Amino acid sequence: MIRKVFVVIIAVFVILYLPFTQYRLTKFLDTEEKLSPAKVIVVLGGGLRSDGSAGISTRERVNYGIILFKQGLGKCFIFTGGDKASGHVEAEEMYKLALKRGIPPKAIIREAQSSSTYENAVYTKKILLNYGIDDRVILVTSPYHMRRALYCFKKEGVKVLPAPVKNSEIYTYGFYQNLRNMRLLLHEYLALVYYRLRGYIQDI
Repeated sequence: MIRKVFVVIIAVFVILYLPFTQYRLTKFLDTEEKLSPAKVIVVLGGGLRSDGSAGISTRERVNYGIILFKQGLGKCFIFTGGDKASGHVEAEEMYKLALKRGIPPKAIIREAQSSSTYENAVYTKKILLNYGIDDRVILVTSPYHMRRALYCFKKEGVKVLPAPVKNSEIYTYGFYQNLRNMRLLLHEYLALVYYRLRGYIQDI
């Protein structure tokens, strides 16, 4: 019995490790629409490294948001993320990255309270209400994270245009990258189920 379980676990691991499998699993999560100009580009944080610097997902999201901003698709940013590490806060690190890329400080709103995708949506909604913004916003996150983020924002009544990061790391493959991809995808699918059970989202 133990041997059979071990064989099944190895088989599942191998299947999930394959680039073809990872690509198909990612494409289900990768939701996109044709973009049009919006007042706000909302960028979701993707975590910090142990030293407090922005992680890979956070950096790719900020960088893609800046590309959209410079294309004239948004007038300002909301950087949302309250992850903390080594005395650093996610939204603040996102802010610093944007300043280095030439984004004016007055074009950035920082939301540093949220500790989950659900809270990203909740606190962003409060900011939009405070500024009297009821228009659609452009939502930027990694492709593997977009479906859950989209469902959360819709649940909170925020109208969004999904803009998953182009050329994201999740679409690159290699020995260590495949392991990272597998972890990200497993986390995301489990999170979708958990969010549905908690009532944070209505669709799957």
